[in-house]
Amino acid sequence: MPRLPIENASPTTITLNGRTLSAFAGCNYLGLGAHPRVVHALTTAAQRMGISTTASRETTGNMLVHEALEAELAHFMGQEAAILSAEGYTANFMALQALAFTHRIAIIDTHAHRSIRHAAIAAGMQVFEFEHLNIDSAAWLSKQYADQGVVIMTDSVFAADGAIAPLPQLLDCLPAKRGVLLVDDCHGLCVLGQGGRGTVSHFGLSDPRIVITTTLAKGMGCYGGAVLGTRKFIQHVQDNAWVYRSATPVPPPMAEAVREAVRILREDTTLVDNLRRNIALMRQSLFLLGLQLPPEGVPIFTFAISPEDRMQRVHEMLLEQGVFAPLISYPGGPAERYFRVVVNAAHTSEQIDTLCRLLAQAMDTTRLEGTPRRMPGLEVKMGEGKSGVRVAVMG
Repeated sequence: MPRLPIENASPTTITLNGRTLSAFAGCNYLGLGAHPRVVHALTTAAQRMGISTTASRETTGNMLVHEALEAELAHFMGQEAAILSAEGYTANFMALQALAFTHRIAIIDTHAHRSIRHAAIAAGMQVFEFEHLNIDSAAWLSKQYADQGVVIMTDSVFAADGAIAPLPQLLDCLPAKRGVLLVDDCHGLCVLGQGGRGTVSHFGLSDPRIVITTTLAKGMGCYGGAVLGTRKFIQHVQDNAWVYRSATPVPPPMAEAVREAVRILREDTTLVDNLRRNIALMRQSLFLLGLQLPPEGVPIFTFAISPEDRMQRVHEMLLEQGVFAPLISYPGGPAERYFRVVVNAAHTSEQIDTLCRLLAQAMDTTRLEGTPRRMPGLEVKMGEGKSGVRVAVMG
């Protein structure tokens, strides 16, 4: 998909070539990027503090708002401490620059975000990959290199297929000594766990061997990133991660915006509840179309339709009807090109119904010759799809 000339956007719409379309895209899972309280916190802080500290935090660029956000984010996610990064990509560089002092082996899920692999290589670690979500593959590699210090690294929720990493089982794969599980929670924070506290909360884990990295630009709707873990480890990051020590931090007004987003999530679970309701609605509708579903609780729906030119026609038909459902090429998905449809807390049931109705019509219109049209009342049976994901088989 070529880069889009988007003129304006809200959590549920984009304006493209002068047309405002209903949109199921991006990663603004709770709609916080346009929340009035978050926007107000940003704008008022900008008036008060200016735009940038213009210096690194270990020189003259540290502000109290940075320290306050770190404490509040750590408390929200159930971790001892946190340290901010300029954005999500560099959070992994910060964590691994610190871990590489004592851990020389990086064992990475093949579908993990590229920033994890790039960070491990840049830190001088020896990099191995385990098969996507395959515990046996990770355990075998961990056992081979246990004496060199092992970091198993994975996305928590995979952006391209919606899979959830089996964190408890990956923890069990770590060697008895010098083992760390690094969890990139960019797509789990604000989605999974108690009140959106992330994937570690989702699994009920509390273990000093876990290091969490995340962005503040997806579920939180703002900008920046963070590394979270024990106080001892976070101090180690502060002392030794040059990506942190040599970089200008998150702009103070943005830090205030993130603080307001965290405050909203602490106050009540309305946004998270709305997201989960909309996920359930989308799952039900796509299930009836026979499309692949992610694990329950995940707002990312990726699927491919054969042949590829049929997908393009479906995409164009949806656009004509005022609905934007991204057709993308991105590593780790179900095909070379595929739909990545995302629902968020701000979507209405009517918008979800419209998307699924128009998608069904487009799929029927573009069906291959000889392929039966879907019929009302057609029996739906559950089958096993790729990687054991539940899919609907139209009988």
